[in-house]
Amino acid sequence: MATDTTAAERIDWSQLWYPGPRRNFTDAEMARAGGDRPSRTFAVMLTITLAMVAQGALQAAPAGEVARLAGLLVAAYVWAWYGALRLWVAPARRTLMRETLLVVGVFLFFALGLRWRMAPGVARDWIFHFGAAAFGLITLTYWFVTVFRAHQIEARLREHDERERSLELARQLATAQVQPHFLFNSLASLQHWVDTRDERAGPMLAALTGYLRATLPLFERRVLPLADELQAVQRYLDVMRLRLGERLASEVHADSAALSVCLPPGVLLTLVENAIEHGVSPRLGGGRVTVRCTSVAGGGARVEVVDDGPGLPPELPAAPPAGRPAPAPAGTASSGVGLANTRARLAQAFGTRARLQLANAPEGGCVATIDLPAPDTPVAPALP
Repeated sequence: MATDTTAAERIDWSQLWYPGPRRNFTDAEMARAGGDRPSRTFAVMLTITLAMVAQGALQAAPAGEVARLAGLLVAAYVWAWYGALRLWVAPARRTLMRETLLVVGVFLFFALGLRWRMAPGVARDWIFHFGAAAFGLITLTYWFVTVFRAHQIEARLREHDERERSLELARQLATAQVQPHFLFNSLASLQHWVDTRDERAGPMLAALTGYLRATLPLFERRVLPLADELQAVQRYLDVMRLRLGERLASEVHADSAALSVCLPPGVLLTLVENAIEHGVSPRLGGGRVTVRCTSVAGGGARVEVVDDGPGLPPELPAAPPAGRPAPAPAGTASSGVGLANTRARLAQAFGTRARLQLANAPEGGCVATIDLPAPDTPVAPALP
């Protein structure tokens, strides 16, 4: 701690002869920070400040030199503006030093020109001192723009890093909540069968072991192809058929073109689990769950999980607004942690380009639909 404090308080004497930010931003960092041009507010405030300085200078100028000074002011402003744009795009010590040396060189040329073209007197002295002040102001403007822009980029990069860390923590929390949901129920059934010496305990243990071996590594990834998720769903259905026996019938259909579309791990598993829990388990005669994955125009995919259970309550909205989760009454299929996490994880991964909808199927039961974007589609930010 003492070492870090000493390093933070150490004086950087190189700023005396080589001023400016010590950090050189990479092209990737500049693109990530954005803002290739100054904002209009920044440009207007800088223009107003320079205009006030110019107004005061023109009022104090000798009577015969107003036109010449006005031209000098316009040239200085245009030069300062384009130099500031170069520093805005590349706020580095090297760029600042190059622009500063250019200012010094032009000022020396300006001073020599006054000496050669104007006779000694008050007018020449006044223009010389005014030019020195203008070139000094340009240098200060360059320094201010460089420092301001460097601090802005660093702040934006920190903001992006913190946002990405928050999203990653939220994703890990959502994943941690998805994984135990199914496992606890299956382990409870397995424990009961072991205690009662049910012959289904052995196959259940084998099926559950196969499920864990195949699916747990999937949760370490942010997104995965639909083909991998469907394999996990098949393993899950194997376990559930052992638990429910003939009460559960299931079908899985998938277009080959849709298998490469990506989604967060466990999203489809959650929908299938919900369909069984709310559409099949409550019925004495059981029911059917159908999973359909079809490709859509543009390279995306539509995933549907259909059950033939009681369906949704009438007060539940069929389709939420784009990018926002639909509110659901407590106790319904959409009010659980699983579906809430599903919507949150889809928004984190794809923004508004992915959407989850719940509706009653025309033939009865519930249909959950996920619209997924094509791979490598730019992410649109989710609505707050």
